[in-house]
Amino acid sequence: MRGEGDDRVGPKPPGVAQLTPVPLTATAFYYYGSWVLAQTARLLGRADDETKYTALAAAVKAAFNKRFYDAGAGRYATGSQCANAIPLVMDLADPAHRASVLESVVTDVRARGNALTAGDVGYRYLLRALAEGNRSDLIFDINNQSQKPGYGYQLSQGATSLTEAWDAGRASSQNHFMLGQIVEWFYHDLAGIRCDPAGPGFKKIIIRPAVVGDLTWVRGGYNSMHGQIRSEWRREANTLTLKVAIPPNTTGTVWVPANAAGAFPKAYGREGDNRLKSLGRKEGCHRFEIGSGEYEFQSSL
Repeated sequence: MRGEGDDRVGPKPPGVAQLTPVPLTATAFYYYGSWVLAQTARLLGRADDETKYTALAAAVKAAFNKRFYDAGAGRYATGSQCANAIPLVMDLADPAHRASVLESVVTDVRARGNALTAGDVGYRYLLRALAEGNRSDLIFDINNQSQKPGYGYQLSQGATSLTEAWDAGRASSQNHFMLGQIVEWFYHDLAGIRCDPAGPGFKKIIIRPAVVGDLTWVRGGYNSMHGQIRSEWRREANTLTLKVAIPPNTTGTVWVPANAAGAFPKAYGREGDNRLKSLGRKEGCHRFEIGSGEYEFQSSL
């Protein structure tokens, strides 16, 4: 149940990964490292290196899918949460296979009573795969309990800091730096504060909150180099109110969750550059392009 490897919640005592083949994890990171080098070379204007590492990444990706993808089952290798989540997040999975691979993750988590099996390496990718697949509702269910190994279980065992093991076992560290990836989900997904790749360094901002579980409100802020970005939402009955603050000299795209049958969200600009443009509906949200300033949106859920 420790978190040092790919999986530490398995049938055997803590040790090496039990549910995910080590070569799968190693090959995936070999691909990702090659991809990062290719992108770095492109930014530095080193064309030869970009070509070299782009070709290497493509070769590793092809070999990875040939070796580990199980077309009949629609999953990777053993079908563990880690084995399926890493290819989704690292973009190793073929676009045609992504839906089935994500469904394999969801099915495994649900079959275990909303329990996780991923450890320190795999857990972050489990969170990202579910969140990017619009399944933050499942992340909420995994973590909103104390009966199975996880954060709630650690608290139920008297932990006052993050422990090394999911089960807070006394044989392991009681004050550890591992397994803290849930914080990324709090800011990036619950509050919905994201950096738009089209404007690095939060020059362009995306606000896309996940309204899940029985949560009635979320408030978060990030102090970017341009100023503080804020996102706060509250729901009462079937009405969602989302308040957003975008710092000076930046722009934002806001995704407002809304019922397809509901009225078009109300949008109010405040203090500052009140530019506000509708971008239409997509993936269960109404989207708006905004300039710097403070805004409030209301929609029907």
